[in-house]
Amino acid sequence: MLWLNHESIAMVNDNQRVSLSSDLDLYQAKTYLADGLANQVSDCFFPQLCQLLIKLQGFDCISVFGVENYQIQQKYLRNVGYACANGQFLQFSEPLALSEVPFALHPTFVQQIPTSYSSFAQLVEPYGNCVWSMPFFAGGQLIGYISCQFSQLPSLIAVDLFEQLLAHFSARIIYEFESYNKHLLSNLAELAFQYREGIVITDMQFNIVQVNEAFCRMSGYSQEQLLAQCLDKFLPGLQAAYIRNPTQAITESIRQHPNGHTYIQYEEVIAIDCALNHNAYYLIHCQSAPNNQTSDDEVYQLAYCDELTGLVNRRKLLADVEQAFHSARCHDRIGALLFIDLDHFKNINDSLGHSVGDWILQQVANRLRLIVRDSDILARLGGDEFVVLLNDLGTSPVSAEPQAALIGKRIIEDISKPYFYHQQLLHLGASVGVSLFPGRNQSSDDLLRQADTAMYRAKSAGRKALRFFEKGMQREADQRLQIYNLLREAISENQLCLYYQPQHLLKTGELMGAEALVRWQRPGKILIGPQSFIHIAEESELIWEIGCWVLEQACTTFVNWQQEGLKLPEISVNISARQFAQDEFVDFVTQVLDKTGMDAGYLNLEITESMLVSHVETTISKMHELKKLGIRFSLDDFGAGYSSLAYLKRLPVDELKVDRSFVRDIPHDRRNMAIVETIIAMAQHLGFGVTAEGVETHQQRDFLTHRGCLFYQGFLASKPLSADAMRHYMQAHLQRKLLRP
Repeated sequence: MLWLNHESIAMVNDNQRVSLSSDLDLYQAKTYLADGLANQVSDCFFPQLCQLLIKLQGFDCISVFGVENYQIQQKYLRNVGYACANGQFLQFSEPLALSEVPFALHPTFVQQIPTSYSSFAQLVEPYGNCVWSMPFFAGGQLIGYISCQFSQLPSLIAVDLFEQLLAHFSARIIYEFESYNKHLLSNLAELAFQYREGIVITDMQFNIVQVNEAFCRMSGYSQEQLLAQCLDKFLPGLQAAYIRNPTQAITESIRQHPNGHTYIQYEEVIAIDCALNHNAYYLIHCQSAPNNQTSDDEVYQLAYCDELTGLVNRRKLLADVEQAFHSARCHDRIGALLFIDLDHFKNINDSLGHSVGDWILQQVANRLRLIVRDSDILARLGGDEFVVLLNDLGTSPVSAEPQAALIGKRIIEDISKPYFYHQQLLHLGASVGVSLFPGRNQSSDDLLRQADTAMYRAKSAGRKALRFFEKGMQREADQRLQIYNLLREAISENQLCLYYQPQHLLKTGELMGAEALVRWQRPGKILIGPQSFIHIAEESELIWEIGCWVLEQACTTFVNWQQEGLKLPEISVNISARQFAQDEFVDFVTQVLDKTGMDAGYLNLEITESMLVSHVETTISKMHELKKLGIRFSLDDFGAGYSSLAYLKRLPVDELKVDRSFVRDIPHDRRNMAIVETIIAMAQHLGFGVTAEGVETHQQRDFLTHRGCLFYQGFLASKPLSADAMRHYMQAHLQRKLLRP
């Protein structure tokens, strides 16, 4: 279906214009739109909406974007309605990534499009550099935007009334956005099930959204195993081949069934023309080859070489590693396996697209080829992971280690050199882990795992680093895995609990709030603090589960206290960077408030400066969205992390929390005292409150009071308390307050 049906659009009188400057005008505009949209079918609803809105005074261009929510890692905006002041319909040449437009998850007015959104700015440049946008949601998921461009700055009253106008028609607009997305996928699904040959449908990022039964029979995988997975996992190399040559009609490939047998099939990638002549999905047509006519060289290439880079693939590498390991042991020689992971590759891949990411991987492979010897083996494991297998580095580890280190450092140096792509410089790094072989009690199966462990140690050392595997690393890795498994069990068996540390006003000692702190109580074991397990949770999906539980539990407990007559001004909850980065975080917070009956005005979310390292605009946008609910924000551990003043002045935070490391040595460390004084003075000028953490002595409290710090928490007032102990603490504080003269 072609979404825009221009011929069927009922145009309104060109002389009819409505100026939005008062409530009366708003009423007229509602009537005007209602009349114009009443009989419009879905095919032309958005174009007609644009034509009607364009007649409202002050708008030079109206754009409607549908959000393709089938994308897994990146959402795209597709133009489904677009009109400019001269009455023409226009179309964007390609979909825009959500990160490429200056839109937010709430109505937003941008007076000047930032240069970082150059793609969007070029598209709308003829129609003005001022943009106002309004998002629409269904089931908590973003489904579309309506945006307006202005050549002249409109009045704030007009913008506010225009937002009210769109809100009045939001139910119909949301319905049409949902219909648009459902129609795209239903057409493709219907097409897939009509074929007796294998059909796979993917989104723009080659993530599988639909398959038919024929493909399941051919591949040996069920629909449950295939859906929402990357195509490359089941048809490796096809995506890269299509990106390199989209005009190639049919590819002959060797595929492997889950039971181990290989088969040849013909594969064709077809770009589906879904809406506005844009490619929204890919259809992969698979047909079994009648007989095996593939040459031995072609079979070898397909079976043992990486399609994108031409390097040895994982299957061949594992065989080569085993052979090299046994050869080294038989001949008393030393070899080394280098595990290479690219630093910051994901940022480039996400921001510039997979085609640029593939180009980068090919360039890295070419640079690595110039470093290794002919006798060495160079492989790509997948993603941005490469392996170099160095054979025969001598007869002892003492001589082999410097050689492996020299090659590893050259790899880091060469990969870190700039990449020139279409008049822009791209920068990467590399972290390298090395495992020498053969070692005592070492098997060939250990090599990749050991080098991988060493590589992660190199990343934790600051990236662009090289580390050799040591036995202690394995013990640490085993311990981390054990904690991870126990932590999963702790979540399912409700072994986590919350403790609360009181927060007081420095001058009067008044109880002003409490910070919720997670603890782990294993059966029969001592209470475990977060420093022993949170960092492991943050490296996995567990931090989302734990963070969600903590927020809901803290709000539930706070509401219970209120119902008992214990009025605490505020409850603070820590939010991890990984938790905050989830697309559904804002919706989840809203759901928790509704479920628990918590008043958002009592909730304070503590975030860390690590959230500012990447995705700054998204972070700020989410904070503004939550601030509208009444939620407050504190910047935790201030001074010990990123500490960018450029971002600090833009953050909608209410409070800075001075890290305990600066407070601990007061009054003995003059440098820390100076840092604390500076933070307090800066916060006062910026209008932030200040809470000092880790206050344990009267000298520290007096120093902070005299410098203008408002609040404190620490052992001087109280250690963290269980929920019951915190209840008694509040009751005692309230009793003392009532007894004061």
